[in-house]
Amino acid sequence: MKMKKIKKTNTMKIVLGLSGIIFVILVAVTLSSRAKYRVTESIQIVNGTVTYKPADLALVSLNVEETAGTGNYIKTKVPPTGNYNINTTRSYCTVGNNGTQLKTIPIEYKDGKLYIGINDTNTKCYVWLDISSPAEDVVDKLGITVNSVSDGCPAYEEAPSITSIEDRKSLLCKGIDDFGDTYYFRGNPTNNWVKIGKFYWRIIRINGNGSIRLILSGYNEAKTTGTGTQLGSTSAYNNLADSSQYVKYDNSTIKGVLDNWYNTNLKSTYGSIMDGNVGFCNDADNGSTSGSYQFFKPYDRIATNKKPTFKCGTPITNLYTTSGGTKGNQKLANPIGLITVDEASFAGGIYSTANSGYYLNNGQDYWTMSPTDFYGSSTAVGFLVNDTGLLGNNHVNITRGVRPVINLKADTQFKPGGDGSSTNPYEVAI
Repeated sequence: MKMKKIKKTNTMKIVLGLSGIIFVILVAVTLSSRAKYRVTESIQIVNGTVTYKPADLALVSLNVEETAGTGNYIKTKVPPTGNYNINTTRSYCTVGNNGTQLKTIPIEYKDGKLYIGINDTNTKCYVWLDISSPAEDVVDKLGITVNSVSDGCPAYEEAPSITSIEDRKSLLCKGIDDFGDTYYFRGNPTNNWVKIGKFYWRIIRINGNGSIRLILSGYNEAKTTGTGTQLGSTSAYNNLADSSQYVKYDNSTIKGVLDNWYNTNLKSTYGSIMDGNVGFCNDADNGSTSGSYQFFKPYDRIATNKKPTFKCGTPITNLYTTSGGTKGNQKLANPIGLITVDEASFAGGIYSTANSGYYLNNGQDYWTMSPTDFYGSSTAVGFLVNDTGLLGNNHVNITRGVRPVINLKADTQFKPGGDGSSTNPYEVAI
């Protein structure tokens, strides 16, 4: 449902706050809806002559979600404070003596007040407010439409089954991570570009804490393929492979490469907007075994069960975060890492199946942060995205491409006017 622009004439808003009910004339409001139908334009209200009697208008029911995502509501007489969104599926007004239901009347919750745009007498409104998550607020700020299962998104659950590729549609889908709801790009989006100084990035997802996870995709210009989408030189994940410990990110060769690059290119100017608490998952928990193979859990999820997850197994050891935070192992000096194979799977990759058409395929082999297995008591193996887009693996001491991944804080400011395209990306305002 799209909300229409409200004409200035004969339009009224009910403003419900802690001080009571105030009737005012609506001067200008532009409303748009997406995801949960939020308002993005500012509202201007001035005093004017009220032409309707208070008895003609009534907020019959105001229902506030008690716990995010549960669908349980409590009734209240005053709007709550905090981050809430209008549930437009439930909310409606009845107009006239015949009680005609209207869901097209614009209703907005803003700054602890409820605004209802009306132009009919004898109106009664029934409103439901949902708690908004940090990730939802960022999606709203960027102005991106959220897609559904009917559009091609996987089911909303911790580990949905993903057995087919998505390489044509531009999708923003909803999932779950260790922080709450997360929104991730899938297929071949054209609206997930971010520019930070001279570097171009693609948004992988909006993390559950509202931070924005990015993967490098160009210097001085936006690139989708070729070595220009990654660091200038390749690297082994680890120079040694004869121990299962070499699949871990601790003191790995590639960690040193990423640290040096971060210190040279991002730390001094952009370090203050990096989120180090959301972390990078190097899930090295043991999974299944077969003969001399000790598989790690990412292999079981991606290669065997086709059920990726954004949740990090045993976060206290596997989630790499910076010191001073509240999550993970706090072992990182710098908030930089690599993509996980699960994230690549949600984006459109399938184990051992080529897919040249999704945005993470750059025509190159590059490392993920996820281990595959340790076999024969001699060789550690890790996941990578290969040059055909399939999710494959290789010995960790083999040199492959490096694509840095970072997380911008949820309150990062962007210059006005960006639409996320490669020619007009969201540009960090520093």
